[in-house]
Amino acid sequence: MASIKSFQKLSLSQVAAQLSIHPFDLIRVLVAKQALPPDFRFSPHDIVTLRSLTGIEIWWTPDTQRPQDDIPERSLLRCLCSQLVARGVIGSNTTRLDNLLRGLDIGEQATLRALIRALMATGLLTSKNTPSGLRVSVVEGREYALTHIAEGGSVPTEAAAVWTRN
Repeated sequence: MASIKSFQKLSLSQVAAQLSIHPFDLIRVLVAKQALPPDFRFSPHDIVTLRSLTGIEIWWTPDTQRPQDDIPERSLLRCLCSQLVARGVIGSNTTRLDNLLRGLDIGEQATLRALIRALMATGLLTSKNTPSGLRVSVVEGREYALTHIAEGGSVPTEAAAVWTRN
């Protein structure tokens, strides 16, 4: 038997919190997809549909296996590189930038942002602004460089600067 909660509508803020996205970003995506309900209310069953519609993914879970490394920031970089290649985020196959951060604590998010900027500066990652937000991907043909980093190979100087500046 269904509980009363399954029939109650959720506010935009409640839905945004469940999706780990800022309410403004949720509105922007829903407007771009022409899927914003006129009353700004959602059923609990809409969460799964909205997660798919918005392209929201959680990349960092407690099960995410990070490589052993003496330098935690380098381990984070290696894991990111591995995930980008494994998920096929290459060339025209992009992902939301915030997907790369979702599931990390605030400190690790700041570190990962700096690492992402470093990968962009070296021409390994590229970004594209879309109506539903900033999207990123590995530059076509550069996935082998990311695989090299993921497997413990040399790291671009710009990325290493993230952990050596402290």
